[in-house]
Amino acid sequence: MRAPFVALVLCAMTAACGNTESATSGDTQLPPQAITVVANTDIAVGEGRLLVAIAESDGSRLGSPADAIAIEVAPADQPELRQRSEGVFTWTIEDVFGLYRAEFVFDRPGIWNVTVVPASGRPLEPTLIQVRDDTVAPGVGDRAPAVATPTAVTGVLEEITTDPEPDKRFYELSLDQASKSGATTVAVFSTPAFCRTATCGPMLDQVKVLAPAYPEVNFVHVEIYSGFNEPGFVPDGDHLAPAVGATGWNLPSEPWVFVIDEAGVISHRFEGVMDPAELVAALS
Repeated sequence: MRAPFVALVLCAMTAACGNTESATSGDTQLPPQAITVVANTDIAVGEGRLLVAIAESDGSRLGSPADAIAIEVAPADQPELRQRSEGVFTWTIEDVFGLYRAEFVFDRPGIWNVTVVPASGRPLEPTLIQVRDDTVAPGVGDRAPAVATPTAVTGVLEEITTDPEPDKRFYELSLDQASKSGATTVAVFSTPAFCRTATCGPMLDQVKVLAPAYPEVNFVHVEIYSGFNEPGFVPDGDHLAPAVGATGWNLPSEPWVFVIDEAGVISHRFEGVMDPAELVAALS
């Protein structure tokens, strides 16, 4: 198993999360030097949510809700088995840049090609991804790891979260208590102050906005790092919170949102970027 907490490829490409819109233009053309960047890290056999960013060779971002693209995936050694899906655009900085997401079924481990196909013009050069036998982080259908997390009962908020405007409701229950409570739980793993992808704060804020509509659901925020108030603190692998590291949820990146059902089983998981509509659908 890979060592936990490898930064997302997306870390250089995102700074906030916005709403999601389907690409609609029928005349999308991308410059020939455009490149495809797969922005999530934990892809395994089964149904998978793929995040794809498009960039110029100089790093400038491409794509918008008006730019229609399709995404194709196929095993590298059997390109004829390709799957194709419309890319759904998600803003990462509202009206500035974003990425596309699509759902696929990865039926075998190994190297797969990912190809962006604009509505017109030539497809981009394929990029390669590794599909594993199993996910690094807990997957859909897995029982939620029973790991305790700090709460407002055991500490003050400023010592357990870097959220500048914490919602006390997110720190009432430890994650293990919430997942065993018999109620649906939404767990947000993020560090607003030290996020490597710059999406931690926005993702947490999105969940905080939705929470009042679901009074029957447990909401738990888990800070990625521990000891962040101590002198000389460095946000690195030596300071991962117990719930985040290999003895806990073994997260290979940040941020994450997991939905845990009434039986304590993971029903949905969102890596890196999440549109609020995705969480609403999961809680429906």
